[in-house]
Amino acid sequence: MIWGLVFLYWCFELNSIYFETYGCTTNRADTDVMKGIVEEAEFELACSPDEADFVVINTCTVIDKTEKRMLRRIRELSDKNLIVAGCLASAQPEVIRNIDKSIEILPPSEVGDLLSHVGGTTCFDKWSAPSNLDGVIGRVQIADGCLGNCSYCITKKARGELESSPVELVLQKIEELVFKGAKEIQLTAQDTAAYGKDIESDLPTLIDNIMGLEGDFRVRVGMMNPFSIKGMENEILNMYQHNRIYNFLHLPLQSGSNKILKKMGRPYTQDYYLDFAGKYKEKVGGVLSTDVIAGFPNETQQDFNETISTIKKLEPDIINITRYSPRPGTKASEKNEIKSSEKKERSKRLTKLRKKYGKQNKKPLIGSKRSVLVTKPGKKDTYIGRDKNYNPVVIKNNVSIGQEVEIEIDDYTFAYLEGRKTNP
Repeated sequence: MIWGLVFLYWCFELNSIYFETYGCTTNRADTDVMKGIVEEAEFELACSPDEADFVVINTCTVIDKTEKRMLRRIRELSDKNLIVAGCLASAQPEVIRNIDKSIEILPPSEVGDLLSHVGGTTCFDKWSAPSNLDGVIGRVQIADGCLGNCSYCITKKARGELESSPVELVLQKIEELVFKGAKEIQLTAQDTAAYGKDIESDLPTLIDNIMGLEGDFRVRVGMMNPFSIKGMENEILNMYQHNRIYNFLHLPLQSGSNKILKKMGRPYTQDYYLDFAGKYKEKVGGVLSTDVIAGFPNETQQDFNETISTIKKLEPDIINITRYSPRPGTKASEKNEIKSSEKKERSKRLTKLRKKYGKQNKKPLIGSKRSVLVTKPGKKDTYIGRDKNYNPVVIKNNVSIGQEVEIEIDDYTFAYLEGRKTNP
């Protein structure tokens, strides 16, 4: 199949390439596209930088600690034919050039042009380019950028305004991945709930179309911002009635203080969040994952206590905790920072709740039998799978990847379930 390739020509012997990816599912989807492009062009995928003619590092710059890790790794690889992709390449190209001006820079919007950085000439469209399959997992980026203007977020600078992939190209990508053997499709974007608002469509309509496709696969819908679901709350909840959709909602809270939410530039309230999350738990009953920033500028102890109170009302299955980190060029970076020791203390309190509710919500599942899709090998002769609620399940006897099996749960941690196949 021709994937929007207009013209491709090269004449050289360098034909192996190594990829190293950091950050979110969207970054991993970008790497899948780049791998798909080079495999279509008959490159070999190298197992290490030392074995490769070219090295691509797909970067993240969401917090300062991650940026420093990226720069350290770029320095380590700077003696290679290096291409830096991802959000660091888009938001802060100058820090890369300060290391070595010869490093090639490939922003997320230009991943379809990868071959032009390795001696070829191409005209791939990002949305219709081929994608590599990661085992039985196929990642599909349905949009880039977002409609938000969060005061702390450098990803907006990296990814820009919302650009949704046309519905027909999303469907085509899923069909191709399922044909290759995908059993789990991960829909990803900076904000999946914003999908389609720039092309007169929306996420529930896209899901309805996906559910019309043939094939044996499940779908995980990625992170949704609360302000993007406004006006289509019922439609979002109804999406989960489709049997092939995982009962999994990733809905970032960030703060339980309305004052801090306003300073963050996030147009919703604590009450709105609690109301929608409550309806999700009542009508769907699946896993609720949320994100919280500890120590945002000017966050008082009272503000933080409101966040703690909100978390206690939510009792989420997953809490992703980030200590506030000022990012260059963001509005929040101009504000007075809270002491590092205070941010650390607040993070510790949130971590205790994370472990508490993670365990509390998994304990009742002991003894239950759950249908689990096996997605990858685990450690020490185990396998990893996901149940209908997207709980990770460590399977302690032999199964086949891509198989759906019945697992009896016999143990748990705050992060995952454990069990054995009922009919070994």
